[in-house]
Amino acid sequence: MGFEENGMIYVSQSSIVGQTFHWHDELELLLVVEGSLDLKVGYEWFRLKAGDIMLINSDEIHSMKETNEKNVVICVYIDCNASYEKYPDFYEIVALWPYSEAFHKLNQRKHVIMEHVNRLAVLIDQNADRERIARQFDSFLKSLIYCYRVDITDLNGAAFQVTDEKMDIIYRTIKYLYSNYDHKVNLQDVSEQEYLSMFYLSHKFKDITGYSFRDWLNFVRVEKAEKLLLNTSSPITEIAYQCGFSDVRYFNKHFMKWYKISPNKYRKLFRESCEMYDDTERFEEPVPMVDIIHKIESIVPEIKADADTENEIVIDLNTRKVAERLDPSWKEKLWCGGSNIIGYRKMKQIEEAQKDIEFMAIIADELFSAGIQQTEDTSMPQLHSVLNFLLDIFAKVYLIVGCSKDDQYEIDAAEESLRNFFKFYPRGRAAQMEFKIDMADNERETKEKIKEFTALLDSLNIRHKQYEHYKRPVDKRGNVETDYISNMIDGEIRMDWLYSKNGFKNNLYYFYFFLSKMGEAVVVKEESYVITRKEDDFQILFHNGGTKFKYPQQTEYKLILKNFRGSYKSVHYAWNSQRDDISSVIKNPNVIRYLSDSEYEMVDQASLPMISVDYIDEDQLKDKAFALELPPAAADMQLTLLIKV
Repeated sequence: MGFEENGMIYVSQSSIVGQTFHWHDELELLLVVEGSLDLKVGYEWFRLKAGDIMLINSDEIHSMKETNEKNVVICVYIDCNASYEKYPDFYEIVALWPYSEAFHKLNQRKHVIMEHVNRLAVLIDQNADRERIARQFDSFLKSLIYCYRVDITDLNGAAFQVTDEKMDIIYRTIKYLYSNYDHKVNLQDVSEQEYLSMFYLSHKFKDITGYSFRDWLNFVRVEKAEKLLLNTSSPITEIAYQCGFSDVRYFNKHFMKWYKISPNKYRKLFRESCEMYDDTERFEEPVPMVDIIHKIESIVPEIKADADTENEIVIDLNTRKVAERLDPSWKEKLWCGGSNIIGYRKMKQIEEAQKDIEFMAIIADELFSAGIQQTEDTSMPQLHSVLNFLLDIFAKVYLIVGCSKDDQYEIDAAEESLRNFFKFYPRGRAAQMEFKIDMADNERETKEKIKEFTALLDSLNIRHKQYEHYKRPVDKRGNVETDYISNMIDGEIRMDWLYSKNGFKNNLYYFYFFLSKMGEAVVVKEESYVITRKEDDFQILFHNGGTKFKYPQQTEYKLILKNFRGSYKSVHYAWNSQRDDISSVIKNPNVIRYLSDSEYEMVDQASLPMISVDYIDEDQLKDKAFALELPPAAADMQLTLLIKV
């Protein structure tokens, strides 16, 4: 049974028998709920087993055949027109990925995707209103799009996300190739349309897709030729010319490259198979929607049909009432060990954290230690450059220096560095510095050395404090069991809480990033969310407390805005640390060969927030109030910003 009446999605249950070559306008999501089947899509073969899913592009040739065990398959057909209208980048969504990689990424998130399908089926079975179905369909599309988020890993192992602007260029280029593959196509024409240099476009295209512009064009051509081989009796030479190849030998070469078989052999092998099984494609019987729901739940037991609950949150945009103040002291200081500072990549990470979170100060520990001073890569000019860099981006820089009778190297190095630093940099920078002097023993020689050093600091107008056995922050590694919101992290935030040793953002990075968006004035505070105000803007942070990160159910919230005037931009951030919400890396040889096993695993498990943006204006108002549907609060944390335009 299907959903034809809603015009967005159609669902059927069937058993696959024989082998059928076909293609259609809709995207197709296959969910194998019993047995197994063999799937050929593009130039790749897959054995799908119970619990596996696969998304097949629109207009993509694919075929399925039975194995030695009976199968039951749920097919979800997605109307591309409805999808592309709201999400233009949904076009050719799998195109950036080899299907083997698409299969891997989808099945890492299959519980989330199947849950969305299940919820759609439940809503249809309950005859829910069209608006609610559309909202769930929207969440379903976002879950698919998120699987194919594109990120690049640089040669040093640090991940960075491809910008929307670059992705738009790539999508337009791909669309151009699919529309003009049968004509003479060259990179210069495309680069002129994009107002970019040929070198830049070629470089970015290969960086993001993993293939050169010419390789992709030839792939599109042989992909189009595949349909003509199966669907017509045209000679191979004529098909080659129709698909844009100037020479049949060139066509044969590229077809062999992708399909590992010649066009002539491909036609004989698969066209005969297609005709042989033409009358036994699949057996479909009318199946009640409730049975389809039970089939999905049987392979994802944790899905609960009644897991939806709805709550309303009311915000009076005119309110000036403040329940309490959100303590901003958690971001007063960022703590960095020496190894977290020295080196270009380390400094870029500090710069990135400061741009996103805006710490008030930094504590630099062990910058003058023997371990740092004796490394081959550290010189006095480089140390000065690091210190100047910290002073550029932080209002206050705290420097920890140790001193003991047995080892005075650290305080000696600090003294030498300061004397030289102010030969090249303004003396006014001394006002930004403060030294924390760690006296490791009470020996007379130690006290004398510290006295000499503090005299130098006084002469430079640098503030200082002296400690006996200075207490460094405990390495909590994010193992905090208490409620994040009611009990902020005590003490300084460590740099290695934010980044892994391989340079990837840890989960706590996004927690602190979300907190940095909040205002200090708390207007509502409940068990699972807190709402703050910053001038005319509101911030709503959903959280589940602690680091267990497990929601017992998904909750749909409706935000009721009272006394709405003007226009607002609504920005949603949803973040999930679970492995089924991983970020992605393009796995082509130019990237993977530079990653160690541990780095590859870290890339797979890196987590990024999903972001969406909506706009609200006075024209949408009804009775001086407006209801905004929030994404289901099932992620570890979710932040919604209402920004006055």
